[in-house]
Amino acid sequence: MTQNELVMDLTSFCRELPKVELHAHLGGSLSQSTMLQLKRLYADSGIPDKTNAFFDEFQIAAGDTRSLSDCFQVFSIAHSLTSMPQALALATSLTLEEFQNDGCVYIELRSTPRETPYMSKKEYIDTIVQAIRRSSINLTIISKLIISIDRRSTSQSAEETTDLAIEFYQNYPEVVVGIELSGDPTAGQFKDFVPALTRAREAGMKITLHCGEICNPAEILEMLAWKPDRIGHGTMIHPRLGGTTETWEALCQLKIPVEICLTSNVNTKLIANYEAHQFKECCEAMVPVIICTDDKGVFATSLSQEYQICAETFGLDQSQVARLALDASQHIFDDDARKLVTDKILNFIECKEL
Repeated sequence: MTQNELVMDLTSFCRELPKVELHAHLGGSLSQSTMLQLKRLYADSGIPDKTNAFFDEFQIAAGDTRSLSDCFQVFSIAHSLTSMPQALALATSLTLEEFQNDGCVYIELRSTPRETPYMSKKEYIDTIVQAIRRSSINLTIISKLIISIDRRSTSQSAEETTDLAIEFYQNYPEVVVGIELSGDPTAGQFKDFVPALTRAREAGMKITLHCGEICNPAEILEMLAWKPDRIGHGTMIHPRLGGTTETWEALCQLKIPVEICLTSNVNTKLIANYEAHQFKECCEAMVPVIICTDDKGVFATSLSQEYQICAETFGLDQSQVARLALDASQHIFDDDARKLVTDKILNFIECKEL
């Protein structure tokens, strides 16, 4: 078998592998195809989408000079294209379909509720929830929602978001499974959001935190000590990457699952290249890792591609790649879906005789 055939074989394997996506922001996951359909929707409705940006401005590639802080400005394009309920619903359904087409069998999509000229924050969440519920009729992918708190929001706004999250979690437990803290890591302080997050936890919701995206050892230790169910990125926890011995030892001791976003971390300059990623150190320390996309539209990637990059970078064989998907299924926030998803992956492993 030639090298090209080997690459194609790995590509096909990663595409066919039943995968779980646990860190995907709706706004950042919009593909160019989806954005085109959204622009047509606005044009047909006679409502301007208020963005004349070219689609390549929405993507941040490896050679792009923009950094993590610039990435947050890019989301204004997605926000403009999802300001109407019908546009937000369409974006949700098309994104879920794209993940399914990529071999994803379970996803926890996440989004920050926004007030727009056409809907309130509550209507924003309800639009996504109903789109997910409708998608379950036509799609086989199991889809859930994590409601996001933006670090740039005030404590009062965070409390309001938490109120909505708890309300929808109680009314639609089959859809809403968790709450997260994300957004610009240089904004706000984790301690200010602890009361709101604690209320969500006491209501039964699972918690994931963006953690270690910047060098802030004191806050990282606070976040880890709070023992969230998962953390996102975790790039600057290991001493080699800007963390400290204390932050790394805390993660190794607590074994909090890390949502790994390889291409996102490279393209936003959090790490120099794929080889520099903390994936290997996490695996060696038996810290659970979950391969995710973060923002597949912004970073022009897919979950299959992230698995393939991981396999090629760290020399994983097909059995080890399948094990990554199987292990990831153990950290989904929906207890009822866990066995169904695990069985799908185990059946795949058995059929491939891995």
